[in-house]
Amino acid sequence: MPTLHIPRQLRAYCGGRDSVELEGEFLSDLLAGLALQFPELGSRVLEASGALAPHLVVIQNDAVLRTRDIAGVRVSADDELRIFTAASGG
Repeated sequence: MPTLHIPRQLRAYCGGRDSVELEGEFLSDLLAGLALQFPELGSRVLEASGALAPHLVVIQNDAVLRTRDIAGVRVSADDELRIFTAASGG
């Protein structure tokens, strides 16, 4: 199962876990499952539309996903996914 690593600032919303294993063929499936399992975390990670929250970035293995449209992002059983707060500046 793919593993989603949870950033420290969001761990309070999933019982202090630093990672969770989730099932699904697409990243959207995984994050929807995460939201069902941990609703408070889900509301901070996903918008009501199901899109990734604009202040977050997902890294799949070593690749930064450059889209908030997570519906078409396929995941494999051995994928390591990480959520990060997007950095911005000027």
